[in-house]
Amino acid sequence: MFEFLLLFIAFAGTLIASYYDLRTTEIPDLLPIFMIISGILINFSNFLLTKNLENFFLSLLNGILFAAIGFSLYFSGQWGGGDAFLLTAIGFLIPKNFFIQSDLPFFFTFLTNLFFLGSLYMIIYSIIHALKNKSVMKDFKKQIEKFSLFLVILFFSFFGISLALSQILFKIIDIKTSFLTSIITLVLILIWMFSKSVEKSFLKRIPISQLKVGDVLLESKRWDGITEKEIKEIKKSGKKYVYVKSGVCFAPAFFIALIFTFLYGNSVIFFFRLLSLI
Repeated sequence: MFEFLLLFIAFAGTLIASYYDLRTTEIPDLLPIFMIISGILINFSNFLLTKNLENFFLSLLNGILFAAIGFSLYFSGQWGGGDAFLLTAIGFLIPKNFFIQSDLPFFFTFLTNLFFLGSLYMIIYSIIHALKNKSVMKDFKKQIEKFSLFLVILFFSFFGISLALSQILFKIIDIKTSFLTSIITLVLILIWMFSKSVEKSFLKRIPISQLKVGDVLLESKRWDGITEKEIKEIKKSGKKYVYVKSGVCFAPAFFIALIFTFLYGNSVIFFFRLLSLI
């Protein structure tokens, strides 16, 4: 009973957070706080009834570990505060995978899924964003045209080096492997160029009159939205325009990672097994 209640709160919480993040680019402060308190109380109640300390101990361990990782990413400017709190909440709620027996602890499997599947989610999100925003594709096309000669030279140089190494390494690397490696390298470079074009589209120059609570200024080192008091100070400064930034709404990645964790386990191991069957 406790397991299903914890899972329900985790899935419902991350789903609600995803909705608000996609709709408003913000996660309500009270949502992860409610999830954290629920996780601690439910796991402690489970301990009182069963006299088994394992789940309560693991929930505290996961919560503290996830908080350390989440807020490290927040203070380094990689994540918003809502994302850090959401990761912490999942740690306190879920002590282990209740359905799949695995030698890997829950925190390792979930973090692997979050960052691996989260990367795939960010690529898909960026593509959808680019299709809606013509300036992204325009800038990306301009970058490809600008560096097209460099990309061609890089591809053939990498391919040539791979072939040369195949002779040195007793033909361990064949022509097919060299070609595929070169293609993958080129694709990764193109993805990096595409991400830079997407990143530019998240920057907007707006008049002070349009500035609102929650907007993140370009010069902000962390993803902290400005307050009403800060808006008044900016207006007094005499500035007419400011640059604000946004980013990929990452909350859905938590929901996706949770589903995958409980249905399939570790995503990296899962995909390697799929590749071995091809």
